[in-house]
Amino acid sequence: MASKRRSFFGRSSLLGAQTIQDDEEPSNLLRKRRTASIRTTLSTAASSSLLADEDDDTLDGHTLRGSPTLRSPASRGSGKRASSVFGSFKGGRLPDENEESIDVTFSRARTLSNNWTAQPEESPSTRQPLLHGEVQTSSSMFRKKKEYLVLTDTYLMRFKSYQKAAEAFPITSSTYKRMSSYRHSQSPSLGSSHELQSLASDHSGDRDLGIPLRQIVAVFHQDDGRPHFAFEVFYLDDETNHASSMTLQFGDPDEMHAWLAKVREAANVGRLADANPLSAYNSHLAARVVENESDYVPQHYAIYKVVQRPNSKSSTRASSDDLPKALASVCFLAIGVHKVHLIPLFKPQSQRASSPSLLSSNTQSSYGILSITELRVSELDDTFELTFRTPLQRPKVLHLASLASHDIAVRLRYVEEHLRPEWESRPYLFIVPDSVKHDILRQASPHGISQDSLDRTLIGYCAAYGVKPENIRYRITYPDEDHPRFELMPPAGRRADYTDLELLAVMRSLRYNENFGGISFRGVSLDCLNGLTDHFGDDHVCTKTKRGTVLRLDVEELGRSCLLVQEIRALAVTSRRLRRLDFSGCISRKPRDHLATTAKARDVGCGIVEALFPLCKYQSTNVDWIALNNIQLGETDLDYLVAAAVERSCHIRALELSGCGLTDRTLSLILDALRPQENTLEALDLSSNPFRVSPTMFDSQIGVFGYLTKLNLSNVARTSGDEPLITVETFHAWRLQELILSGTSLNKATVDAIASYLVNYKQSAALRELRLDHCYLTGESVAFLLRSMNERPGKARNLHFDVSENYIEHGLRELTNAIAEGVAPSYLTIRLIEFEREEDFRQLIIAFARNNTIRHLDISRASLPSDASEETCLALERMFSDNTTLEWLDMSGEDSRLETTKLGVGINRALRGLQKNRTLRVLLIKYQKLGLQGANTLADVLKVNTTLQQLYCENNGIPLQGFTDLVNALHRNTTLLHLPSMDESRQLALKTTEDQVKQLRDDPTTAPTAHRRSPSVRQKFASRVRGQSKSDKTLPMGLSDQDIKAALSLVDESWERQEYRLQQYLQRNYNLANGIPTALDVDDEEFERPDTATSLGEAGREGQV
Repeated sequence: MASKRRSFFGRSSLLGAQTIQDDEEPSNLLRKRRTASIRTTLSTAASSSLLADEDDDTLDGHTLRGSPTLRSPASRGSGKRASSVFGSFKGGRLPDENEESIDVTFSRARTLSNNWTAQPEESPSTRQPLLHGEVQTSSSMFRKKKEYLVLTDTYLMRFKSYQKAAEAFPITSSTYKRMSSYRHSQSPSLGSSHELQSLASDHSGDRDLGIPLRQIVAVFHQDDGRPHFAFEVFYLDDETNHASSMTLQFGDPDEMHAWLAKVREAANVGRLADANPLSAYNSHLAARVVENESDYVPQHYAIYKVVQRPNSKSSTRASSDDLPKALASVCFLAIGVHKVHLIPLFKPQSQRASSPSLLSSNTQSSYGILSITELRVSELDDTFELTFRTPLQRPKVLHLASLASHDIAVRLRYVEEHLRPEWESRPYLFIVPDSVKHDILRQASPHGISQDSLDRTLIGYCAAYGVKPENIRYRITYPDEDHPRFELMPPAGRRADYTDLELLAVMRSLRYNENFGGISFRGVSLDCLNGLTDHFGDDHVCTKTKRGTVLRLDVEELGRSCLLVQEIRALAVTSRRLRRLDFSGCISRKPRDHLATTAKARDVGCGIVEALFPLCKYQSTNVDWIALNNIQLGETDLDYLVAAAVERSCHIRALELSGCGLTDRTLSLILDALRPQENTLEALDLSSNPFRVSPTMFDSQIGVFGYLTKLNLSNVARTSGDEPLITVETFHAWRLQELILSGTSLNKATVDAIASYLVNYKQSAALRELRLDHCYLTGESVAFLLRSMNERPGKARNLHFDVSENYIEHGLRELTNAIAEGVAPSYLTIRLIEFEREEDFRQLIIAFARNNTIRHLDISRASLPSDASEETCLALERMFSDNTTLEWLDMSGEDSRLETTKLGVGINRALRGLQKNRTLRVLLIKYQKLGLQGANTLADVLKVNTTLQQLYCENNGIPLQGFTDLVNALHRNTTLLHLPSMDESRQLALKTTEDQVKQLRDDPTTAPTAHRRSPSVRQKFASRVRGQSKSDKTLPMGLSDQDIKAALSLVDESWERQEYRLQQYLQRNYNLANGIPTALDVDDEEFERPDTATSLGEAGREGQV
C-alpha cells in the first residue's frame, strides 16, 4: 500500500496510490519525452534482464530482425571486469547502402534499466565523422598521451594512431569496410581512487575505445590558470553509476574551440534525442530524496545530470594532498517546487556491497529557489554558476557544468516566476546568453496572478529561509475603506513573536502585490528587525518603484539602512494599490530622552517613520494612511515626520498617533507642520497622549483641516475652563464620520457644541460613530444629545451612539423618556452601568420595550445591587415580547476575578418572552449562570421562535442535559445558524468527573462489603450521567487509572455525540437559508432524538431495572 506523507504546506503525499517498489520494476515503463529537462515520477529500478528474443523491435528508426539471444562473451577476464558501454564490432558485417536493417551481435548479456531498452547502435564505421584529429588526452594528471579522436553523431572514438582510426573509419578511403576490434577493459571510475583512471589500455595495441555521446554530462574549459588550451569531458555510465572524465589538450586555441563547440553540439543533439536520459534506478532514488525534502510534485519536478566543479581560485593553489578536494564530481541537480537539490551519485544497483558510490561520503544539499541572488550561464562552454544567500548569511556559490545548462536556466526562471508571479523586478542577477533569453520569452507565463499567489510566494520564501509556513497566521478582511486588507496575526503555537526570518518571508512575499489596499501588522512585534543590518548582501534592497522610477534617495543610504526600513520601503513603493499601513504596537523600544542624556549618539528611532515619510515627501508611494499607535516616537522620528509634513506635495490622508508619548511641545510641532496638508488630511488620532490641551490654542490648530472626517481625542487631558474643547464654528466646518472622545471629560460647553453640530442635520448627516463613553455625562446630557440628533421622533438616525460608563442615573427620567419617545439612534450602547437602585434599571428596560428606533442594543455588564426582582424580570419579558424593532441584543454579564455581574435566576423566566418575538436575530447572553433551567427555557424558545439566527449562550454553566435539550430543540427549528458547542462546560464536566472518581478511589469510607459484586466502570458512570439517585448507586471497589480514563472517555463521548448532532442541524439550517437542497432529517435522528434529556435518563433507568 502506498505510504502517505505530509508535505510542509499541509498536503498529503502527491504519489497518490502509486506503489513504490525498490526491487522490481514493470518491464514496460511509459515516460513522457521532454527535450528541455527530465521529469520523472517515482519509479523503481529495473531488476529483470532485457529480453532480446523478440521478433520485431523498432529502435531509432531501424528494424531489428533475428536478433540473437544475449550471451556472455568469452573474452579473458570478463567475469571480473565491467562490460563495455557498447558491444564489440569485431567480425560485424557492414550493411550495404541499400540495406535498411542490420544484424547486431551483443558481446554480453547484462541487466539494463529501461532507458537502455535494447538499443544497439549502428556500426560507427558507417557513420560519417563530424570531426577527427590528433589530440593529447589524459584521464589523470599523471597519464597523458597522444591519441587520434573521431567524433561521430553518437560516439567520441579514441584510437592510438591515425592508422588505427583509418582502419575503422573511411577517413582517407571510403572503401574500407573493416573495423579493428578491442578487448574489453575495465570501465574507468572516479570512485575507485582519488586519481582518475585512464580509459586507455597499456597493452592493447589494436583496439578502439569510445564514449557514447548520450553519456556525456558536461564539456567545459577548466580555468585553472595554467597556460594551455584544453577542455574537460565528463561522462556518466548510468548502469554502473561510474563517472569519468577526460582532458583534451590542444596546441592551438582555435582548434580547441572548434573541438569544444563540435563536441557540445553533437552531445546536445544526442541528449535531446534521448527519450530516457536518466535511468529509472537513478530517477526513482533522486525523486525519493526530493520527496523527503517535502519538495516533490511530479508536475513541478525536473532533474539533470551536472558536474560540480571546484572553485577555480582554490584549485590553482591545491597541492597533491588536496587533489581529492579539488576534483570535480558528477551529481544530479533536481529542481522541485521550492528548492534546488544537489544529489550525489547513488551506489550502483549491482555493486552496492562491493564498490562504493562516487560521492558516497558527500551529502545531499538543498537551496531555496527564492534565495537565488545570481545565475550565470557561459556562452562558450557548459559551465554555469548558482549563488544562493539566506538573509544575514554569506552567499553560497555552486560552480556547476552541464550540457543542459541552458535548460536549467530556463527552468529555474520558470519556477521562480511561478513562485513570484507579481514581481516585475527580479532580485537577482540573471546573466545568460541571448538564446536563453529568447527561450524564456517564447515560454508562456507559468501562472497568472490569482488568489493563491500570496500563499505560493510565502511558502517559497519560508522554504528558502528554512522556516515553517504553518507558524505564520494571517487573515484577509474587508473593511469599509482600503479593502481588502492583509492582517498579520500572532504566530501559531506558544511563541509570542515571529523570528526575523519569518518576518522577512512575510514582508517580501507581500511585495508587488496589488490585491491589498491595506496591510496591517498591528500587535506584531517588529523589534527584531529594527536596527538589524545585513552586511553580506543587498540583493533585496528595493531602489525602484512599481512604475520603474528610481527612488530619490541615496542608494548607499538605502543599503546601509536596517532591514526594517528596507522592507517597509519596499512594501510602500512596489504596490500602486496600497494606501494604508498599520504598525500599531509593533515597536516596543523607548527612545532616549535627548534632554536627560549627554551622549552625542543619535537615537535610531522606531524605523517606521524613517522608512515611510521620506517616500511621502518625494511622492514615491501611494501610501497616505499611516498608523503609528502605541509606538513611542523620539526626536529622530519627529524630524522625519515634520520634514515630510511641511511639504504640500506629501498628501498625507490620515495620521494615527495614539499613545505615542506626545507632549505639549511635540503636539504643537506636529499640528503646525501638518498645516500644508489642510486639503488632504481626513483622519487624525491624538488619543492617549500625555499632553494637556489648551482649548483656545488647540481649536485654532485643529480648525485648519477643513476636510477632516475622523477625529479621535480619547483620554485627553485639558486645561480647566468653561470654553469648549472644540468650538461650534469648527464643528460646522467639518463633515465628520467618526468623533471619538472616550475618556475625555466634557464640560457643558462642549456638549452644547456637539449638540449644535448634531442639530445641523445636513452638515452632520455623514456622522456614523459618536463615542462619548466615560465622559462624565449625566442622563440629562445624554437625553439632550439624543433629542438633538433626530429630525423627528420615530425616525431612526443611522448612527452608533456609545454612552457607556457615564452617570446616567442622574437625570435618568429625561433619558428614559427620550428613549421611549423614539429619538434614539439605530445603534445604542450603554455598557458597564452600576445601578444603585434596581428600579432605575427596570425603568430603562421599560423604555427599551416601548422604543421603536433602536435596532442594535448593548446593555451588557450591567450591575445591580442584587439579583433581579420579579418585577424587573417581568419588564425584561415584556421587552422581549413587545419590542418590534430590536434585531441585535447583548445582555451578557461578567465573570472575572475583580467583578461578577449577573441578573440572577429570574432571567430564565424572562427569556420566555422570546417565544413571541418576531424581530430579534442575534442574542448574546453570556455569563448569566443560566444552568440547566435556563437551557431548558432556551430550548422551549427555539422550538417556536422562527426568527432567531444566532444565539451566544456560552459560559453559563450549562450541563450535558441542558446542552442535549438545546440540540434536540433544533429538530423543529430550521432558522438558527449559530449555537455554541459549550466547550467550557465540557471541560468543566471532565474535570468534575475526574475529581469525583479520584475521590471515590482515594476515600476509604467508600469501600464496599466483600459479598457485593463490583460493577463495571461504565455501569457506575453511566448511572451518574443518567442522573441515578444516591440510593441506587453501587459503591466502587479498587478503581484504577484505567477506570478513570474510561469514565472520562464516557463523559467525553457523550459531549462529542451531541456536538456532532449540533453540527448536523446547523449545516442543515445553513443549506436551507442559502437555498441548497437538503434533507430535514439528520443522521441517526430516530435513535438520538428523545423529547428531552430527562426522558433519556428515564429510559436508561428502565433498561437497568
